[in-house]
Amino acid sequence: MQYYSESLQIGIKSILVHKLRSLLTTLGVIFGVAAVVSMLSIGEGAKRAAIEQIKLLGTNNIRINHVKLVGEQAELAEKKLSRGLSHRDGQLIRANLPNISGVAPIKFVETEVMMRNKESSGRVIGTDHAYESVTNFHAGEGRFITPLDVMHAKRVCVIGSEIRQELFGRRNPVGRRLKIGGTWFMVVGVMESRTLKEGNASVIKLRNINKDIYIPITTALKRFAEDEARVNGLEEIAVQVTHDEQVVTTAQIIKRILDRTHNGVSDYEIIIPAELLVQSQKTQRVFNIVMGSIAAISLLVGGIGIMNIMMASVTERTREIGIRRAMGANKKDILDQFLNETVLISATGGLIGIILGAAMAKGINVFAGWETVISFYSVIVSFGISAAVGIVFGLYPASQAAQMDPIAALRFE
Repeated sequence: MQYYSESLQIGIKSILVHKLRSLLTTLGVIFGVAAVVSMLSIGEGAKRAAIEQIKLLGTNNIRINHVKLVGEQAELAEKKLSRGLSHRDGQLIRANLPNISGVAPIKFVETEVMMRNKESSGRVIGTDHAYESVTNFHAGEGRFITPLDVMHAKRVCVIGSEIRQELFGRRNPVGRRLKIGGTWFMVVGVMESRTLKEGNASVIKLRNINKDIYIPITTALKRFAEDEARVNGLEEIAVQVTHDEQVVTTAQIIKRILDRTHNGVSDYEIIIPAELLVQSQKTQRVFNIVMGSIAAISLLVGGIGIMNIMMASVTERTREIGIRRAMGANKKDILDQFLNETVLISATGGLIGIILGAAMAKGINVFAGWETVISFYSVIVSFGISAAVGIVFGLYPASQAAQMDPIAALRFE
């Protein structure tokens, strides 16, 4: 009986004799495996990016955004005396819901920020002391806004890490002053640096919070009210629920409160980050199924190509099979020989496909801006699939070779 290693060596020699034919045979497997690797890397990258975004917003948080109405909707809101999301809405939510651990009002202030002759590219945000705990975003130096700052509408500010670098360089900004909209503010703190990974596949579009400048909400409402109709207007309210399982129920209660105070006008929207993550994962599953189907078709075509070539190879080598059988090789030896060849061809295609898939994933990351992650799992799955294709589609040609009559094979011309 022939040893397995000898059978493997024969298979390798046969492949090396027909290098070009073997390479062309593997193309279907190469592209199929490359599609699997790149698909899984995109899926894993999107999953991680979504999870990171939800962590930034908080899995137990609820975001209430102001919606600007136009046309007939704006006229209806004016008739019903609803002026959009307001500071009073946040106070009502805080007063009526005991299972809330924090409510942070957020008002965007469109004004210039100057430090001597340097103008900042940052955005001014009016908020209160709850913002730090609700968003889990803390001051790295100095302090954040305090209840006393809000009560007395003090002219203090906390700047983001990029604003610190932009306006103060290496100097310590705490205790220094900068001008916001013509008024001098004292810098009392610098926020910790937060890394944001955002690509085209992002679940939520996040602003660069490292460029934010925070001032007390009362100061923002008193000094920077641009729209007289919305003197107490807010762009957003961030609500933190004590327990994760109460988020959906709390959101429903908040909606009832706001519907009553806004007289049924839909000039706000409630966003639950955890639900967005679930929706994103559902979308990602559909994407994976579609891409998986394309990869499966490529692998099927590649497998059929391998079977076709191996059937032709069996016919070409009929006399060789007869000679080997006459010299003592049994059916299993012949089966192993041809099966080894097909597995080697498909496995080689799998390895090349993994390299190509990794290159495609990197290209997607560089040119499309999507985060891609090549996991050990995706490499193992892809290589396993390529080996399985070799076994499944090589078994029939190998069995046909093994079943040949030695005498008939020796007479074959």
